[in-house]
Amino acid sequence: MQIASEWNDEGLYKEIFVEAPFACFSIGIDGRIRAANKQALALVGYRLSEVLGRPVFDLYADTPAGKPKAEEQFLQFRSGSEVRATELQMRRVDGTSVWIGLSVKPIRDRTGRVAASCSVVEEITRQLSPVNLSQFQQDRDRPLFVNSVERFALIRNSGPTQEFLKRFLIKSGSASYFVKVEDIDWVAAAGNYVELHVGPKSHLMRKTMNTVEAKLDPQRFLRIHRSVIVNVERIKELRPRRYGDHKIVLFGGTQLILKRCHTAKLEQMVGEAL
Repeated sequence: MQIASEWNDEGLYKEIFVEAPFACFSIGIDGRIRAANKQALALVGYRLSEVLGRPVFDLYADTPAGKPKAEEQFLQFRSGSEVRATELQMRRVDGTSVWIGLSVKPIRDRTGRVAASCSVVEEITRQLSPVNLSQFQQDRDRPLFVNSVERFALIRNSGPTQEFLKRFLIKSGSASYFVKVEDIDWVAAAGNYVELHVGPKSHLMRKTMNTVEAKLDPQRFLRIHRSVIVNVERIKELRPRRYGDHKIVLFGGTQLILKRCHTAKLEQMVGEAL
């Protein structure tokens, strides 16, 4: 597949996405909006600059059919499953709500991993009856949706990927040395410093947690507390606690606390509810 040449084809881009006759978003596996065509922007009332990089859940209403249901569909997409003609309630920029039918097709990268979504949204003036729902499902299976939009989304999301740090430079007295990011088990805040925990050892580095988090791959490292980041590949088990928190046990025996406010992020990474 000639990804680069197709992406540089302005006519193809306009035909498949910009000028598509339906609202279309592309959502990354981090839950943030990566692309939106003019029909999608008209539906929600935002400018493109206002939605790119924004959590898609911001566009849904604070109702049972809004954010909570949107999160369920997102986890389904993250697991690699398609979403077909599902009714949800979005919220426009002016605060008014709009009922939509959502169909999502996972787009996979060259390794077969889910990389982004191709999300088609159709406004409905009333909640769909079983007959209309069936027709909507048939419409969303048309070649235009299955082939053309998927092709665009694959092109859109196969561009240069963000490069994350592979090692940290640790300064100790008059000497310096490196710590490989892949070797880090977890990171803890320590005043104006952070501690990189690697097995039984810890390495002190004068940086903020936010600075360190921004340099780490979000598909491997997760902020589980305002002062703790964990390498999810080091997690051995999760134990539920009160108030929606969880205790995380690492393979080395270290125990950490996953706060409830960060649970959704871990669920997005693993593709299912805890």
